[in-house]
Amino acid sequence: MNLLVVLDVLLREKSVGRTADRLNLTSSAVSHALKRLRLLFDNELLVRDGRRMVPTARGQSLAETLPSLLAQVEHTLAAPGPFAPASSTRSFRLAAPDFISPLLPHLLKVITDEAPGVSVELAAYSPTAALDMHQGRYDALIAPSFKLTDDLRGVELGSWPWVTFGRKDHPGFVNWSLETWARFPHLLVSASSPSGRNPIDLAASKLGAARNIGAVVPHFSMAAPILSGTNMLLTVPSIAMHDSAVVYGLVQRNLPLEIPPLKLSLFHSAQSGDEPEIRWFRTHIADAARALVSLA
Repeated sequence: MNLLVVLDVLLREKSVGRTADRLNLTSSAVSHALKRLRLLFDNELLVRDGRRMVPTARGQSLAETLPSLLAQVEHTLAAPGPFAPASSTRSFRLAAPDFISPLLPHLLKVITDEAPGVSVELAAYSPTAALDMHQGRYDALIAPSFKLTDDLRGVELGSWPWVTFGRKDHPGFVNWSLETWARFPHLLVSASSPSGRNPIDLAASKLGAARNIGAVVPHFSMAAPILSGTNMLLTVPSIAMHDSAVVYGLVQRNLPLEIPPLKLSLFHSAQSGDEPEIRWFRTHIADAARALVSLA
């Protein structure tokens, strides 16, 4: 490539001295480069005509094609320009379990203020979410940690303890214990364990206890109003009810079981995740998650 740059200037200047000046090289270095170019192309490329140099037919052909070729190479190798949020109309797609919905107000407020033309589409988590992201359907994925693939990169967002929610005057909260937890009916959100495992029932069974499932709903948005009007309990990571618990007057109690906190990570594709706009989007997701951790 360095030789082609020298040749491009030589064909324009038709002078070793002027080419040396343009490229901040010595005349001997340019002359040496010309010798190597003649060997490479098996052609004189430029020949003496009195006190000046003129291109051969092959040299003239290269003079017409080299500028666009070098410009294309420069464009290909150049680092992408910075992302301009204020003028962007980009639509980002985030795949995540629906219990992270309390993160969205924090995320969307910052994005709306900084990038009013940008939109965010939240897609439901599925077992094929990582593959879908690899195929370009999603820009980012929030999920519990799982085995990374060659195309998947991840960073931890934070961890949230498992707690039990119920209405403010729930009778079970007077003498809170494992026995009380097991006696009252529980609400189960069918999407509450996106990895397919249920750590709550596994931990309870080791202590000889079991949840009494009173109702099953498909989304967390349905949980708070049910809890506020019944004696049902709901055991979930604290992030799941972060905002709705306040709205519906719910309270939480420490889970009378030992379950490791839920760790969530933010994943992206190694192929497309280094694009400036996707890095910008991921940064704001991580910031919103840290804000929730600090309020937990």
